[in-house]
Amino acid sequence: MELCDEKMDTDNQHLQNVSQNFMKHIFAFISMFLVTICFGQKQKILGTYSNGTSFKIVFNEDSTFTYTSRNHPIFFSVENFSEQGSWTILGDTIVLNPKLEDKPFIETHFQETKVENDTLIYLTFNHVKRYFGDKGNTLKTDTLQIKSIDYAFNKLRKKNLKRITNHPTVRCGFIYVPSEIITSNRTIAILKPIEKLESIFIGCYELQGTKEFKINKPTSNHLTLNVYSNYYQDGLLRKKKLLIKSKRVLYSRQKPNGKFDKGNWHPETILKKEKSGS
Repeated sequence: MELCDEKMDTDNQHLQNVSQNFMKHIFAFISMFLVTICFGQKQKILGTYSNGTSFKIVFNEDSTFTYTSRNHPIFFSVENFSEQGSWTILGDTIVLNPKLEDKPFIETHFQETKVENDTLIYLTFNHVKRYFGDKGNTLKTDTLQIKSIDYAFNKLRKKNLKRITNHPTVRCGFIYVPSEIITSNRTIAILKPIEKLESIFIGCYELQGTKEFKINKPTSNHLTLNVYSNYYQDGLLRKKKLLIKSKRVLYSRQKPNGKFDKGNWHPETILKKEKSGS
């Protein structure tokens, strides 16, 4: 009986070893298959993609890229931008700088204070560019005027909107332009509204939209908003994704919901592969 049990144990161990070796071979085969597919995909992508005018990405064989554009990809400003880094493919998506951790690009700080004045409210709007080193240390900061900013107290309605700008807005027939305060100062003084102030809506390109800020102190008459644009020395294109439509066409603009814009309304939405030597 004991010999029979020992034989069964030996047989079970043998079957277990065979099963483990079989699974190792399967995993190795799958890994090699995936590597081959990935390599084939990368070979098809290699080259230069552009929109023909202002935007270009070069994908190199050593898994590096060069990204150049006349428009900033993060802050929506018209300025020359260039960056180099690494790239990889995940399914139908190209990922730029996949190893760089996500970091905030836009942050705000809203402050309420009181100064000695019963009839005026002071509004201060600052655009602060912050530059961070590889270790997270602050290299420098630049404080600028927000070029054009819309605000409204309590309710976001057209009739409530006011605009602070350093240059008059060019008016078009179908675009609503609020009444404007033309100034180069970052602080303005306005008459205190009659109604109780509960919040202020603020919108500008630096915020990339409109945001409501609650006014918690009814006696406050100096409101300050700092909008921070964060620049990182190790890269601004952090896990940026591009959708592969085909080996010759890429979509570059990803929406907040994760889907990609596939229309032509923005000149940098669609990138097409350039012919070799062009």
